[in-house]
Amino acid sequence: MEAIRRMGLHHTKSQKALEKLIARHVPRDAFMAFEDAYFDGDRKARLRAGEFARGHKRSAVGSIKHFYNNETFHEALEAHGAKPAPLRSTGLVVGRLGIFNISRLNVPGHKWTNLRRSSTRASLAELNEQIQRKYVQADLFAEPQDIAAATLFVLGVMDGQDENGLAQLTHCMVALPSPTLDSWLYLKTMKEFLKVYDRGLPSGQADKAMPKLKTTTRKKKTGTEDDSGNP
Repeated sequence: MEAIRRMGLHHTKSQKALEKLIARHVPRDAFMAFEDAYFDGDRKARLRAGEFARGHKRSAVGSIKHFYNNETFHEALEAHGAKPAPLRSTGLVVGRLGIFNISRLNVPGHKWTNLRRSSTRASLAELNEQIQRKYVQADLFAEPQDIAAATLFVLGVMDGQDENGLAQLTHCMVALPSPTLDSWLYLKTMKEFLKVYDRGLPSGQADKAMPKLKTTTRKKKTGTEDDSGNP
C-alpha cells in the first residue's frame, strides 16, 4: 500500500509540474481563444451541413468541420502570435507558443482514437520524449534538463448531437500526447486547466539577488562604492 501511495504522490506532482510548464508558455487568453474558435467552427459547419439532403448530412459535416475548424483555429493562433503556416488543403494547422507546437484534434470522448493515422501528428508527438523523461518517468528531484520543443493538442470532444442528429462539440481539452501517441502524458478539460492560472505561476527564474546591509565603516575620500548585485 505504501508503494502505491508513493506512486500516486509522484503522479500528482508530475501532473502539477506539467500544467505549470504549459501555463508558463501558453497564456490563458490564448487557450480561451482556441476554445472559442473550436465552438465557432463547429457551429458554422453544422449550419452549412443543413443544406445537404438527409442522407448526405452526416458525411458532409465531417469534411466541412475540418475546413471551418482549421480556419477558425488558424485565426486564433495568428491573433496570439503563434505564427501558423498558411492554410493548405487538409493539412494540420500548427502554431508555436514558447516551447510548444500547438495543433487541434477532433476526438469522441467515449472511445480511444487511433492518432497515428496522421504521420505529421506522429512526428509532432515524438517531440514529447524529453517531457516524458523529465516529468513522467524520471525523478522530479533530479537535475532539470532544458526542453527545446514539445507538442500540445487542443482536443475538441465531439460527444454531443444536435437537433439534426449531427455530431456536436461538447467541450475542449488540453492534452500532451505521449511520444508514441498511445496515451496522454497530461489530459484535462479546458475548464479545469484554466484554474491553474488562478493559483498563480512561478516566475520561472530564481531570484539570486542578495540584499546587502550597509555597515558603519570609515568614509572614503575618493568617490563612493557601487553595488555589484544582479539587477
